Amino acid sequence: MSKRMSLWSKIICVGLGLAALLPGQSESDFHRFTFAGGAGFTAITGFDAGRLDHGGNLLAGAGVNFNRYFGVTGNFMFNQLGITRSELDALNQPDGSARVYSLTVDPTVTFPIKRNIGAYLLGGGGYFRRTVEFTQPTLAQTFVFNPWWGYIGPGLIPVNQILGSVTSNSGAFDVGGGVNFGLPKTGARLFLESRYFHGFTSNSNTTLVPLTFGIRW
Repeated sequence: MSKRMSLWSKIICVGLGLAALLPGQSESDFHRFTFAGGAGFTAITGFDAGRLDHGGNLLAGAGVNFNRYFGVTGNFMFNQLGITRSELDALNQPDGSARVYSLTVDPTVTFPIKRNIGAYLLGGGGYFRRTVEFTQPTLAQTFVFNPWWGYIGPGLIPVNQILGSVTSNSGAFDVGGGVNFGLPKTGARLFLESRYFHGFTSNSNTTLVPLTFGIRW
């Protein structure tokens, strides 16, 4: 896991370095409507630390800016997570994974710093869905048509058989912040942000810390 975190750290550092060198447009450039998309690394903390394993995230959002300092965005985030080996062994399960979907409404306050850089803070809440699955590798029969090798007939492919799954739907809140870096002559910005998500899922609350790098307009 330390290797994965090291890789993401290098990617983020390179992205920040390139963005800081861009002349960009002024943070005073104002868009009434905003759209964003990004991806990144998700860390686990709280009660599930040591049970769920770190993973990755995808983010998509859209919203309205009332002025260049304040706006409200709706954000969808998907987090793909693992289950730690120690937890699988304790439950006597061969393998497993988890995924979290969230849909939040986030008021956002922006602070222009200089010509091509601005910082922002956000906080809000919404819907949170966590699914945990236990699986085992197996083989499934399929039909193979391969004229190159001259073979038409049955074949076996590796798949994961779901042994069981548990899903919990709940409310959640999130707080976070980030930095925007203007791109020249486009009206777009690169962003790097971190959030703290707390979902009130059944049996155990779920706490995530996604770090996301992306682009917004």
